[in-house]
This record gives sequence, C-alpha cells and structure tokens, in this order.
Amino acid sequence: MRISTFISFVFLAVSMPFFLLAQAGDDRLKELQDASKKEGEGWVAGGAIGLDFAQLMMANPRVGSGDNRIAFGGLGNLYANYTKGRHSWSNNASLQLAVQKLADIDWQKSLDVLRLNSQYGYKTNNEKWSYAALLTFESLTMPTYPGNFLEAQEPTAMAQAKFLSPFRLEVSPGIQYKPDAHFTFFLSPASYKLIYVSDQEIANLGIHGTKLVDDNNPALGYEQAFHQLGARLNAAYANKFANDKIVFSSKLDLFSNYLNNPQNIDVLWQNDLGWQIWKSLSLNFLLEAFYDHDINVLVKRPSDTLPDGQLGKRVSWTQALVLKYNYVF
Repeated sequence: MRISTFISFVFLAVSMPFFLLAQAGDDRLKELQDASKKEGEGWVAGGAIGLDFAQLMMANPRVGSGDNRIAFGGLGNLYANYTKGRHSWSNNASLQLAVQKLADIDWQKSLDVLRLNSQYGYKTNNEKWSYAALLTFESLTMPTYPGNFLEAQEPTAMAQAKFLSPFRLEVSPGIQYKPDAHFTFFLSPASYKLIYVSDQEIANLGIHGTKLVDDNNPALGYEQAFHQLGARLNAAYANKFANDKIVFSSKLDLFSNYLNNPQNIDVLWQNDLGWQIWKSLSLNFLLEAFYDHDINVLVKRPSDTLPDGQLGKRVSWTQALVLKYNYVF
C-alpha cells in the first residue's frame, strides 16, 4: 500500500458525504451543524477535514541528532442528520489516517481508524426523553504487518490486520436523556456487540478478541466471531467558550458484557478541544482512550510482567494536534 493510496482515502472522505453515513458520535460535528445555520425540519449535512504534514531532511547529521523523516496525516468527519416532528436520525462517519517514513525504513502506519455511527430517536411527551436505537461500526482501512508496516518486511510475514479484519459492530436499543443543548445521556440495558475477523488466518493469530474453537485443541484455531450481550452507557458533552473561539467536546462510551466477566468494562473516551483561528480554520487537540479486556494491544511502556513490543491488556491512548478545516455544505 503506497502513500498515494492513503491520500486517496482522505479525498474520498471529503468527496462522498452521502456514501458514508452514520451517527454524530463526535460532538464536534454538532458544532459544524450549528455553523451551517440551516434551520427547520429535513436533512442537514456537513463535514470537516484536518490534514498535517511533517518533513525533516538532514545531510551528514551529527551523531545523536536524528535522521530524515516524512509523515502525512488526516482526519475526516462527515454527518447527515434528519429531523421531522418527534423523529430524529443522526448519522456520522469519521476516518483517521496517518503514515510515516523514517530514514530508509519502509512506510509505517501510525493511525488508522474508521468509525460509522447511526442513531434514531423518537421523543416522548417529555421532550428531554427519547426512545432511541444506536448502531456503531469500527474497523481499519489499510493492511498492517508486524511493526505497523504497510508492506511485509520478511517474505513469510503475514498481515496482522486489514479492512474488516477485525471489525466491531454494536446494536443498542435504549433510552436517551437530553436535559439541555450541551449534555446527552444514552442507556441500553440490552446491547449486542460483535467482534468479527473476516480473514481466518488473521483470526488464528488470536490477537483480536475472538476465542479458541476448542480450548483443549488449540490446533483448530480461533473463531472468527465473538458475540457479546450487555449494558451500554453513553454520555456526551459539548460547549463553546471565549466568545465561541474555544470549542470543547467529550464523549464517554462504556460497555459491560453480561455473558463473560461483566466486571471488566470496555471504555472508549474521546475528547476534542478546538481553537477557532479564522472562520472555518481551527487548531484542535484530540485525545482518546480505549480499553477492551478481550483485545490485546501493543505495549509501548514495558513492565516487569510484559516487555516492550509485546501484546497485552493495556489502555490504548491516541493524541493528535491538527490544523482542521471545517467544511460545511
């Protein structure tokens, strides 16, 4: 997978807003919707894109001063929301991609997350409460080889992940409480969650959360699907400060699996702090924490029990500082 493919994904995220529909899981999109100043019932759509580029060239570098580097990154958000009477349907798609190349080392992937969300709501007689149903999907777009390389570094190396291997799907019927324009709470007492690995060879690596076909016979490999049923709590907050120059949004998603160790809570916590520099141009600080007890992550901070570079159960942190252009249509 070459860098041209990565750039194609970024432009695809901007040019096909109605092809990638899902729920406004990122509250930053709510701010974009307000900025469009479209009122009344019907469809409201918009999006945002953030790009970053870094390049460093050193000729005959001093010892310990570093090496050549080039990196590309991009964030894309699209939304399409519909309201009519008591009915509402909010959809959001987000794509985060970043690659880098250090010295003579091949291209490596540093970020690759594709999320689609869709939520339907029907208001009760009390407008602060709604019956709701939430659908979420998450996967990645480009193949990943050991070391996060985009291409195999050894002839025998196989991909550890690729599009739909794995993907996570959640379906959550429940109730939503929205006391004001800033807070939203959603609770589903019976939420279905699926982890699925479409490629059997990748599933057999045993690193994506699925279980052995037979615990007494590991040679049979791993199952491709892991089904879960549990409770889901979603809380979100968004607001503006300093004469609307500072925008902050935070979303917390918790899931407990009734069927297997319900005390182990899956966590996804997303934060976006933005400073509007000029019109649609903003500087955004993004911070995300992810934990799923069934999914191992690559350990970058070694301990006595798990050395650096090994797979284990840890909180996965993602931080980014990007210059974002908010495109509204």
